[in-house]
Amino acid sequence: MNKTIRTIFGIALSVFMLASMPAVNSFAYGADTEVMDFQDSVITVEAGSSYTMGLRSAYDYTYYIKGSTSKATRLEASFKSGTQKITFHVGADETAKTMDFYFYVVDDRLHTTDKWDVIQVNVKPGKPAAAVSVTETVSLANGKTGSVVKIGDVAMMNNESGVGMASFSLSDGKGHMVPFNYKGIANNGSANYFNVASSLGYASPKISESDKAVMLANGYAGVCVNGTCKNWP
Repeated sequence: MNKTIRTIFGIALSVFMLASMPAVNSFAYGADTEVMDFQDSVITVEAGSSYTMGLRSAYDYTYYIKGSTSKATRLEASFKSGTQKITFHVGADETAKTMDFYFYVVDDRLHTTDKWDVIQVNVKPGKPAAAVSVTETVSLANGKTGSVVKIGDVAMMNNESGVGMASFSLSDGKGHMVPFNYKGIANNGSANYFNVASSLGYASPKISESDKAVMLANGYAGVCVNGTCKNWP
């Protein structure tokens, strides 16, 4: 009888201890959530749009895409350890129905490349893509030559291989994108700017923090709108 009572008491104590433990917020996705923990594992993104989710990574990481056909399809992320937001950009000219974004740990603290995970991206057909044209070659920080491609109301700076590095658009300050024509590179005597013309002269550049860092690292300080140079916000 005493043994039975002790057993019942032990089970009850264990349940109590589990219930008393502090809750740990886990996205509950991914092959090894102690290394990478994604908010979603399968997402659907319309061509020409983006999808943002949460990621908690214990280590620095990198990625590559399998199945994509568009050079504008890419991942925007810090690629550093920590809790963060990552954004999947799907090009307007993307023809793949399904793509895989593979994430790999690349960190000196973990001496292995075997830690990885994958996010499946299902592509929903978007509106017909606007005409895409390479408007000008541009110099990059590594001494190589890239290019600027304008897709609709977004300008993309590509590397020497034509892969998107960073993009920007114009905003009216009220959350609306503003149409513009790309004219080339301008220099105000101290820095290089992307030179654009717009019917809305007070429009300002809109860019993500990670893309802003890429632009600055390559020597581009902002956008000149109708001759008025404006630094990245």
